[in-house]
Amino acid sequence: MRRIGVEHAIFFGSRQRGDERPHSDLNLVLLDERFAGRSLGKLLPELQQAWKIDVQVELLPCSPEEFVEMQEWNTLACEACESGLHIHLDEAANEESDR
Repeated sequence: MRRIGVEHAIFFGSRQRGDERPHSDLNLVLLDERFAGRSLGKLLPELQQAWKIDVQVELLPCSPEEFVEMQEWNTLACEACESGLHIHLDEAANEESDR
C-alpha cells in the first residue's frame, strides 16, 4: 500500500474468507481522494504495475465518496463493505510498533 500511496484498503473475497482456490485473485478496494473521477482504464494498469506481487490482483480504486455511491449498484462494492477487512496503513504501522 505504501508503494502506491494508499492508506485505506478493503480486503475481501475468497482469499479474505479463507475459501480461495490456487488461482484465486486478491480483491482490494483502494480508497483515496486522488482516484475521484479517474477512469479505471487508466488507473488500473498504473496501479497493477506498481503493486508487484505474485498473485493476480483485482483492484477497485475509488474515492471514499464514490465507494459509498457504488454500493447502490455494484455487488462487489456491497460485498467489500459488508464483509471485507478494512486495512488502515497508519494503524497497522502503530500496531506493529506496539508488539
